[in-house]
Amino acid sequence: MDRDTYAKSFTKRRDGEWAEMFRWVPRMYRAAASRLEKLERQAERQFPGVFDRLEQERDAAGDTIPTWCWLPVARVQQVLADHYAHRTTRASGATRQGLAVMAAGDAARLQAIGAWRSAGRHMVNIHDRTVLELREAGDRMPSDIPQRWPLHGLYVVSEAPNGALGAFLHLEWNELEQRAELRIAPDTAPTASLDRMPVQPLHLEGGTVTEAARRTVLSFQAGVDTVLGTETLPDISPGSAVDDAARMIAKKNAFWVAAADWLASDRPTTFDAAVLAGTEPTADWPPAKAQDTGRAPVLWLAGPAG
Repeated sequence: MDRDTYAKSFTKRRDGEWAEMFRWVPRMYRAAASRLEKLERQAERQFPGVFDRLEQERDAAGDTIPTWCWLPVARVQQVLADHYAHRTTRASGATRQGLAVMAAGDAARLQAIGAWRSAGRHMVNIHDRTVLELREAGDRMPSDIPQRWPLHGLYVVSEAPNGALGAFLHLEWNELEQRAELRIAPDTAPTASLDRMPVQPLHLEGGTVTEAARRTVLSFQAGVDTVLGTETLPDISPGSAVDDAARMIAKKNAFWVAAADWLASDRPTTFDAAVLAGTEPTADWPPAKAQDTGRAPVLWLAGPAG
């Protein structure tokens, strides 16, 4: 498929071809595609050729990495250390720990975008009714998501006053600890900005999002101890700093956990948004990786079954 031709279904001059009730779709597509193009361009400007290098690393890794993980973040960090040591994010006066954290942040953002690119640049918009249901989904952590995950990376997009906002969702495999994680990278800054895109990992274990967040916080502290050669005995009692941090992380990300669980299930009805403009559908959901030309993303609309 020629992605540039696909994107023409969403151009402004064709808005009149859409039924009035669906004209928000091409507006959202254009805004989201612009954001994503800017993020890719910023990443490639800071780290020239990085995605080609990362794809080569993924090819070399082969089946040593689970099929549902694009590339573990530790391997992304190693590529940055080997080829882009002087291009990682830095701040004047930063400590060794601070520089390590900033480099890890670079790797996490590149992993989010790289997984999405490698999967074929797919965006998914979730129906408003389902969004409301997912916001009430509770605290359950579905640890079986890797067995059901449809693509290496997704960008979940929604309308916003400035056009569109979204979040990257992908899975991480921690090779050292042999552990799966869901990673959430919200793209919600007023203007698309790579260095303003946080990435929140959540261990896919613990039974609840809160417990998963608690284990994630403790793992982060253990990583800091490893870098600094220190040993911390954290207080995990109710009301402690660890407990407060875990509850805050869980509250902010429970929706995204529920959304990932729903998108990885057989509950959604998902179709190519271009169909609403009279275009032939590009593929069925979930799409197989294809040798498409062009860089424009594909937009899918996902709603309740039926």
